[in-house]
Amino acid sequence: MVSKAKTHSHVPWLAIAAGIFFLSSLILFNTSNLYISPDETANAYFSNLFAQTGSFSTAIDQLALTFGDRIHPRSAVSVNGILKPGSFLGLPLVYGIFTAVLGGWILWILTPLAVIVAAFAWRELMARIVQKNIATISAILFLFHPAIWYYSARSLMHNALFVSLLIIGIHFLVNKKNYDVYGGLLIALAIMTRTSEIWWVLALLGAGLMFACKRIGRRRLILILTGLVLGAVIMLGANAVTYGSPFTTGYTVGQQIQTVELVASDALDAVGFFPFGLHPRDAWGNVSNYGVSMFWWLSILALLGVFVFTTEKKKRRERIAYTAAFVLISAWLSLLYGSWEIHDNPDWTQVTMANSYVRYWLPMYIMSTTFIAAAIVWISKRGRTNLAKNLIIGTLMIAVIGLNVHATFIQGQDGLLSVRDTLAESSAVQKSVLSLTEDDALIVVDRADKLFFPHRRVMYPLRSDETYNALPLLVQNVPVYYYGISFPDEDFNYLNDSRLASMGLQIELVESFTLESLYRIYPQ
Repeated sequence: MVSKAKTHSHVPWLAIAAGIFFLSSLILFNTSNLYISPDETANAYFSNLFAQTGSFSTAIDQLALTFGDRIHPRSAVSVNGILKPGSFLGLPLVYGIFTAVLGGWILWILTPLAVIVAAFAWRELMARIVQKNIATISAILFLFHPAIWYYSARSLMHNALFVSLLIIGIHFLVNKKNYDVYGGLLIALAIMTRTSEIWWVLALLGAGLMFACKRIGRRRLILILTGLVLGAVIMLGANAVTYGSPFTTGYTVGQQIQTVELVASDALDAVGFFPFGLHPRDAWGNVSNYGVSMFWWLSILALLGVFVFTTEKKKRRERIAYTAAFVLISAWLSLLYGSWEIHDNPDWTQVTMANSYVRYWLPMYIMSTTFIAAAIVWISKRGRTNLAKNLIIGTLMIAVIGLNVHATFIQGQDGLLSVRDTLAESSAVQKSVLSLTEDDALIVVDRADKLFFPHRRVMYPLRSDETYNALPLLVQNVPVYYYGISFPDEDFNYLNDSRLASMGLQIELVESFTLESLYRIYPQ
């Protein structure tokens, strides 16, 4: 990382960073193929299903059909007894293709690999508007940004793949001759991966094409549009085959599937593109928590870097365009997602990396790395010799990456080390519960569907009139269990003496696991 080194001398630093990033991103690998969220579990299941059958739809489950499509895990939907993805199809499509060729093990490494390729592409993109050393530092910070690092380890969430496909696609359009079709296709696949981002992505692409229209010419424009149209055909075709309509997704197929709890402070006063309303005060509070305070050391450097970046005279037009894009994209994402009140953690007071705001705002974090890199190099110029400048850069990078490691792996109950321990405990619970339940059993859960699906049918939650009303008929068809927080004696007795007794049912303890227990529900 030398301030005046030649281009090739910067690449080894990024390669070393990529190796460290890749190995550390495998921290959650486990042979039980367990994931920490229902989204990841569903994406793994449907990626494997697509690899095996070429379809995102299961065979008809007569039991699910009988019970009005109530039998399914979170992040999946049941339509006429057929299980389908409850989200967007881009990730299971792309990863399903790789899985078909290489096997299910590849699912653990595809996202880290995609992010690494995107980091190298990011370096080449940034090198068009800043010095090579700033571009390299930006790419290294890209890899080691806590948000990217965290959601690369959480490898089957859509967000890291989305930004990776988008960046690689833009790189093909900007830096690679004769790759226009591939660039357009990758951008379309990025939209297929996170279709909710379509508006700002198309706006960014449109602005870029207008900015460079004289340089790209009609032929290249046609090739780019060809790639986009090809990707759109794949996306709309997959939606049509899976959900019955090209414009239907897993979120709109007929059931409201929520993997987190969403609470809008007012009614759903959708303002055009803002499905959960526009609440600037809420958005500012969430940006303060998750965009500024959570990574305060990066925020300080980014703020300094904005001034350094925009006051540089070289390539001023490109720098102003980049800064404007950053501001507009950040404002859009902040208002769109910040207006929601999202709680992924059962403890609503927790501000952690696992909350959805962090993954929704990955584009903001990534774009900020260029400002951070500019600030680091600007600070290094206070040194009088090349050695002093290099020492300043090295010291600042070590300090920043050290704080990033703490935020990603150690800090809070959702740090990756804690997640790894949770998965190890969950693996033991899974093996025990599967050994205690029949293959055709149905397990009613609150949040533990990710442990037992697809090995057992699951239904959620227990505390629902629809679930209680289904229990008498369910127990006549299959063995029924409940897994969740252990009942206090008072609640257990209430169920047996009143709530379940009135339906001709009883509940008994099968096994306890620390704070949770497995219960069997059976006819009285």
